[in-house]
Amino acid sequence: MTRRLAIPMGLVALLTVLAADDCRAQQFNSDNYWTAPHGSATIVATAGQHYSALLNVFALFPAWEFNVGATLFKEDEQANTLNHFAPTFFVKRTLYENQAKTGGWSATLGTGVSPSYLQAGTVTDPFTSYWFSVAASFPFFDNTLSLDLLPGTLVNMNYGSSSETAWGFTYSSRLAIYKVIPHSAIVGEIFGTEGEAFSKPQYRAGVRWESSRVVAALSYGAAVDGTQGAGVELGVIIVTPPFLGFGLKK
Repeated sequence: MTRRLAIPMGLVALLTVLAADDCRAQQFNSDNYWTAPHGSATIVATAGQHYSALLNVFALFPAWEFNVGATLFKEDEQANTLNHFAPTFFVKRTLYENQAKTGGWSATLGTGVSPSYLQAGTVTDPFTSYWFSVAASFPFFDNTLSLDLLPGTLVNMNYGSSSETAWGFTYSSRLAIYKVIPHSAIVGEIFGTEGEAFSKPQYRAGVRWESSRVVAALSYGAAVDGTQGAGVELGVIIVTPPFLGFGLKK
């Protein structure tokens, strides 16, 4: 990867995972602690100005999720990218949940490229970047506010023209505000990477509409310094049929 590199989709979460009253569509980079119920599956899709993505989430064991996805990058002269696919794979494990089931901790480990962090660079081999993150979720004011914090680290084993190994510290924070728009949340986040594998700070803001079977979000993202970011994106989560045992957390 180049200096303005990508960390994996898994933080995207953006990419990504359902979370009951804290559900989200994939384009939001930050994640929360929650994992889907055992035996469930879901599909997450994002369409945007600069890329489109599809993620499949499988809860094969209690408190575990296995995620498989791919992103289609669009040709972009400003970002120095060509049309290409980039896969991502990651696993997530809930480590702690409070009694009210409104907050907790989880850990995620994966490999892959995240369009959220790609500012300018070359096409990256999918299995040369590996990453680890911890998600902590905190509710405030009777669940009116929900704060997610995601510190993490990544290693890119094919960095630059010399193909050297580069490390980075990843950070991401998201705040969701409820009880303003019915059945919806106002969401804002900021994220980036420090270290050799650098990615400039970026932000996203948008509205996320939530129902028991479908979650949709419309957002806009850019770099904090005003340069190009994700742009306008629409994300949708479709819950699998009941016979697969899936149900959103109440």
